[in-house]
Amino acid sequence: MQTIKLMVTALLIGSCLAVGCQSNNHTAEPQSNTPVVLTANQSTRIGQDVAVQVTSIQDSRCPANALCIRYGSAKVGFILANDNEQQTGDLCLGECGKGLKDKDTTAVQLSGTTYRVVLSEIRPYPGTGSPDVKPEAVIQVLK
Repeated sequence: MQTIKLMVTALLIGSCLAVGCQSNNHTAEPQSNTPVVLTANQSTRIGQDVAVQVTSIQDSRCPANALCIRYGSAKVGFILANDNEQQTGDLCLGECGKGLKDKDTTAVQLSGTTYRVVLSEIRPYPGTGSPDVKPEAVIQVLK
């Protein structure tokens, strides 16, 4: 009888420890000032009130191992959404009709709040990685 009580107690304590450990292993949501890295058709929550999804990545920049007359451009389509609405937008690096740029920024308004969406990088840079690697956009959403 004493052995059964010890086994049941050990099982209960083990179960409580396992549940406690699982609840501590969650991934923290990115804050709105932290850059996120997304591939096409991937999304993530930014803070608690908005989510960003990359809908497309088109990269026609001059490859690192080539000599080009033009720099080219890299474009990212995205959706910024909250619980009430969503807005689509486009970001671009390079020759985007406005000359050369270091990064692209656009303002998006959702439910009366203006967010600034910044594209800082698309990686890997053409000609520097494996052709099988999906391009990733590094995006930052600021309130």
